[in-house]
Amino acid sequence: MKLFPDAESRKRFMSRGLPFLLGIAWTPIIGLIITAIIGQPLAALIGWPVTLGITAIMTFLCTFLLLRFFKSTGHKIRADRQ
Repeated sequence: MKLFPDAESRKRFMSRGLPFLLGIAWTPIIGLIITAIIGQPLAALIGWPVTLGITAIMTFLCTFLLLRFFKSTGHKIRADRQ
């Protein structure tokens, strides 16, 4: 059983679905990295509830920007190969 019946459905998944799944997979990792880097000093200054809110916003922003960067470079690389 093939996952994608034709090439068009595979391309559609790669352009729309894969970045969404990548974002879901990498958001916790990026969140842990941001919290490990700035969490302790920021929590000492303003407390943990505010720190968690700030790190959550930074996590989603970094994930969004990285996905946009990977999508833009992926199109350029794929266009060079063809």
